[in-house]
Amino acid sequence: MKKRKTQKIMTEHAATVNKKYKEFVERIVDTNAVWGLTKDETWATSSSQEFEDTEVILFWSDKAGAAACAEDEWATYTPESITLVEFLENWCVGMYGDELLVGADWDADLSGKEAEPLVVALDVVKQLKAKDKTLEFTQYDSQQEFEEQVIEALDGE
Repeated sequence: MKKRKTQKIMTEHAATVNKKYKEFVERIVDTNAVWGLTKDETWATSSSQEFEDTEVILFWSDKAGAAACAEDEWATYTPESITLVEFLENWCVGMYGDELLVGADWDADLSGKEAEPLVVALDVVKQLKAKDKTLEFTQYDSQQEFEEQVIEALDGE
């Protein structure tokens, strides 16, 4: 009986985390901004809950979410925003190369979705298309080229 109850709680937690992740993607597409916590060019990171020896860089869909986590070791960090294009081109692509994960809209208890950066990038592109929005990329000829290269990289894994 106890095992079944634990499984139900874990399933509910996973559903909540996935719902918050979907909302994260929707919000950053709507606002064209992603938030992090920074101090002297250093961004807030945490150890992965899922993978040993893996770092997670934390991002939020709004300033309030980032500010809510500016406590304890991040008490001196401040919320900073970047554009959605910068997040996709520089952060997601760079984090993929560095084998880092994206922490999306983590709460003050430092729990939330850990996702592969190129999967996040693809989810954002899908949401952009669903909203009929097109971003002006600086390092790619078009949003379509960015999407194609992300898919190619993921297929190559």
